[in-house]
Amino acid sequence: MELPHVDDKTGESYDVLVAGGGMAGIAAAIGSGRGGAKTLLIEKAGWLGGMGITGATGLHSFFNIFDAHPGAERMRVVAGIAQDLVDRVQKLGGGFGHARMERGGDFLSMITPAEPETFKLAAFQLCREAGVELLLHTVVDQVRSSDGHVDGVVVWNKAGRALIHAKQYVDCTGDGDLAAYAGASFEHYKHGDRGVYAAGFTFRLCNVDLAVMETELEKRGMITQLAHAVKPGTSAPDIVRLGINLARIHEAGEEKSPRYFLSSSLRPRELTYCNCINFGPNDGLDPAALTNAEVYLRGKMFDVADVFRKHISGCGGCYPAGPSPSAGQRRGRAIHCEYELTQDDCTEGRQFDDQIAVFSFIDNGKFFVRDAGCYGIPYRALIPRGLDNTLIAGRMMTVDLVGHNSTRNTVCCMICGQAAGTAAAMAAKTGIAPSEVDVEQLRDRLRRDGALLKAKPESLRE
Repeated sequence: MELPHVDDKTGESYDVLVAGGGMAGIAAAIGSGRGGAKTLLIEKAGWLGGMGITGATGLHSFFNIFDAHPGAERMRVVAGIAQDLVDRVQKLGGGFGHARMERGGDFLSMITPAEPETFKLAAFQLCREAGVELLLHTVVDQVRSSDGHVDGVVVWNKAGRALIHAKQYVDCTGDGDLAAYAGASFEHYKHGDRGVYAAGFTFRLCNVDLAVMETELEKRGMITQLAHAVKPGTSAPDIVRLGINLARIHEAGEEKSPRYFLSSSLRPRELTYCNCINFGPNDGLDPAALTNAEVYLRGKMFDVADVFRKHISGCGGCYPAGPSPSAGQRRGRAIHCEYELTQDDCTEGRQFDDQIAVFSFIDNGKFFVRDAGCYGIPYRALIPRGLDNTLIAGRMMTVDLVGHNSTRNTVCCMICGQAAGTAAAMAAKTGIAPSEVDVEQLRDRLRRDGALLKAKPESLRE
């Protein structure tokens, strides 16, 4: 069937259009709205937060990895809109802020979990308060562009196809759909390529006696990560982070058992996020591969629950629930930008004159920022090559694999989103390209909005 024609002159017009309502998109839209721009945020799902809130075990990370370097000072590296969301989640009863890791801190020294349904509400509230217009259940279908300039975006939803115009666009689609459709150069990571990730999948494990489970796992020497805090609506500390070496069970002959297990817990008697199963490596742009991942992982979730019932005390009546709405693919495309962050940039803790944020966590286990420091993220890393009215933020950023192990994380997506949205609003209001934005004015605006452009020491007292 031939698709209906969409007239180039029809459709709404905005200062800034943000495509994708995941972690980067939320922050970009709020940053743009707070900057006074007429902002539209479009999102394919019926909620905000994307896989960052339905599939990740926590918001990683607002702090440096100080426990990887004995004696290192604890440094806060992220605040701004990301912290505003954490604060609102806590106010709404879905989080406790930040907690110190008691074990496994050499990988992640502080943990910041957020209950997913509460986070979705917090994101809606902050977007509305910033004057952002939301359009859910909507995807980018086509980009109208010429000579590196995006003239409009054709979106599709149940009402059909419609053309939307904006002065500036921020691509937060995860796979760089908008930028790629507009003609930006990119890398596509297919099966067999270096840098291809497996598809992940998280779920809740409910009706668990956490105290009994912790006691037995401790006796068996199977705990790899551990943190406790007072959960919302409770008065006594309870498990909020638990890592388990399930390889012990697998190697004892239980073939259904995964080899690793990472989880966070926000409610009594449940592990809110269980991260332990994967499919792939997978091409994140291949619908057949993604379909196979969904079928495999949803079955595997029940196998994991069965393993816990059979082999771990306190889990005899446990059951899986609240799975991710879809498998999580960490990368499909990487958009080439005016600056490409490298492994050395990250591990050496390099700083840049045009940096709009700093970050520290590398989700790899083999690489760390030297001396428990942080690296700077230059504004140029958000500007796609060859496009003059588009910025990017999120997991399509960074071609380098180790660099991407860092920048794809939830909190890094938010800080880049805040910078991109703020810059887009500035460009739209003054009628210039993002590359022409006065970086010092952008940095000043980000500071006024609470963003950190360098690390800030914090007390280690808990």
